[in-house]
Amino acid sequence: MNSENNQPLPKEKNPTYQEIQERLAAAIDAVIEQQLATQDPVETLLTLERLQEEGFSHAEARGLIAQVVSLEVAELVAGTGVLDLERYITSLSELPQPFADPKTGLSLDLDLEP
Repeated sequence: MNSENNQPLPKEKNPTYQEIQERLAAAIDAVIEQQLATQDPVETLLTLERLQEEGFSHAEARGLIAQVVSLEVAELVAGTGVLDLERYITSLSELPQPFADPKTGLSLDLDLEP
């Protein structure tokens, strides 16, 4: 929407669904990369290592973490706009649930690479 007159953006300036998905995936990947590099919170790195020890590939483990980041982003947008670090860390500790198939242990289509 054009903020000046509440009119839709011209089609050439309106990103496609695919472009939006790619941008979101890249942003989420950047968040994870920063958390791993700075070890802030350290639980992100510990979760990545734990999931790999449990048999998930590096990409699958990052995909599971990306799901948790996505949920936090949704909460930020819908809620107070403040990160709930305790909730985030709790969600990391509960992985791979609820995002992995409990019968096989394999993650469900978690490749968020743009």
